[in-house]
Amino acid sequence: MNKTIRIYIALLVSLVVIIVIIDGFRSKLVNWTPTYSLDHKNPLDLYIFNHEIDSLIKGNRLIRTTQTPYAYIREHEEKANFIIINQYVYNLSDTILLDKVAKGSNLLISTENMSGTFTKALGVSFSDVDPNSRLIKHDYVKLSLTNKTWRNSKLTIRHIKNSFSFTDVDTVTTTVLGFQEMPDKFVSPNFLKIKYGDGYVYIHNQPIVFSNYALLSKQSTAPYVAHLISYISNSDLPVVWLVHGQTTNPDKPTSTTSLSVMFRYPALRAVWLVFIYGLLLYIIFNAKRRQRIIPVVKPLKNTTVEFVQTIGNLYLQEGDTANIYEKKIVFFLDKVRQKYYLSTTKLDDSFINKLHLKSGKDIKLIKNICGHINFFRRTGKASKEDLLKLNKMIEDFWSDN
Repeated sequence: MNKTIRIYIALLVSLVVIIVIIDGFRSKLVNWTPTYSLDHKNPLDLYIFNHEIDSLIKGNRLIRTTQTPYAYIREHEEKANFIIINQYVYNLSDTILLDKVAKGSNLLISTENMSGTFTKALGVSFSDVDPNSRLIKHDYVKLSLTNKTWRNSKLTIRHIKNSFSFTDVDTVTTTVLGFQEMPDKFVSPNFLKIKYGDGYVYIHNQPIVFSNYALLSKQSTAPYVAHLISYISNSDLPVVWLVHGQTTNPDKPTSTTSLSVMFRYPALRAVWLVFIYGLLLYIIFNAKRRQRIIPVVKPLKNTTVEFVQTIGNLYLQEGDTANIYEKKIVFFLDKVRQKYYLSTTKLDDSFINKLHLKSGKDIKLIKNICGHINFFRRTGKASKEDLLKLNKMIEDFWSDN
């Protein structure tokens, strides 16, 4: 191993150590975005609940599906208990789900907001019960259930932003199963059981209780969540968890391959990428040193400038000022046509105004140029002084363009 390779390896190892040290000391930002993903471990995702729900539903009856409700129900005609847990459910196929419930299925849905057609079909009103935003200042609510074991217990949940709840229900078909208490002591129903045809719809307004943060907090929501799930897990029907848009692989929420572990953590990912890039650089430089010498081929000399200078000298020696003057005009008008798409047949006031508006140049300068051109077109004569003046005005016109 020669000295150069040892230097490369030492630099690579030093860089890896520096990256690991920096990553170890830097503060990790917590992502509080409520995505309710099954795959991620952010506070408001469902990673833990996804791993524990199988223990709440016995008999291997749980089915996770990434299909939309419409697509799943079209392929499966049998009755089922459906679960939906997400921040918003505006895009769900409400009608086909309710039709399925009416035929004997059940639906548990926990969401912060839902479509008006859905709540109207169930005979409930869902609106903001905290219009003065007291919830934002205090950031907590207290949840309770009407079950005997929960009747005198309250579960305090923080990081709450949802102040919507059920303000009006049809008492004939609806049973209140739970309440929420706002910071100002205002109490409203937040968990309902609604009879719909031959089945039941259970609607809950705080999906945060299923999140990683809530399940791992000091006052864990695990008993509360288990009670919610029990309403649809006690029958023999299969339990279908609709996770459309919340995971790409419902059966294995997180990959367990070696490379997936490397890329899951920023420090390991950085080390792996540095190793790969360093290896590529070593291969490139090593290959460059061993390849044969390529002879230098001199490019062809550009003689355009010399040619132009020669032609210009011929014109000057001949004293044909009018010819040079005419060519300056031709080149100028050709460039105007190409750049500003203007007809240069007639250089009148209309042309001057259009060129002024399109180019933004001084209108006096444009008038002087057009005046010299029109004079030459009439007389066909031009002196050296006229040529120098026209050349200067054209250079001024094209400057900063």
